[in-house]
Amino acid sequence: MPRPLPLALAALVGSAAPCSAQLLVQGIRDLDFGPVIQGIASSVPPTHTLRSGQFYFRTPALGTRIRIQFTLPTRLNGPGAARMPISFGTNDAMAQGTAPASVPAFFNPNTGATYTMTTSRDANVWIGGRVSPTATQAVGSYTNTIVITVTIL
Repeated sequence: MPRPLPLALAALVGSAAPCSAQLLVQGIRDLDFGPVIQGIASSVPPTHTLRSGQFYFRTPALGTRIRIQFTLPTRLNGPGAARMPISFGTNDAMAQGTAPASVPAFFNPNTGATYTMTTSRDANVWIGGRVSPTATQAVGSYTNTIVITVTIL
């Protein structure tokens, strides 16, 4: 019988961007899978209000074209030499401006996306993913880093 892994799995959300006075990028919330069960894959969608990873960015003006790109891990690192696969699918990232008229746009975090900031200078990007623990996965906390790069084009 599979045993639950009692400690939460989290992919630590980091942030990186070309630093300038015109562009602000911040990590807001870690991607957190919570407790998972050995041998049973677990997913978090980018729309999950508590578990999805969240980034915020602000561009210099409306009409700014930006590129969102992620550097994604393929595994989470756990106790000792334990590793757990993590993957990201076609709609595992979502961007949305902060204006009321902003519409969420889903994209593949493996390939990134390009947007023109039409309704707001500010936006949030959320990321989800999937972990695949083995039936004998070591119990403990697993982490790694996700990096977002937002570039003004």
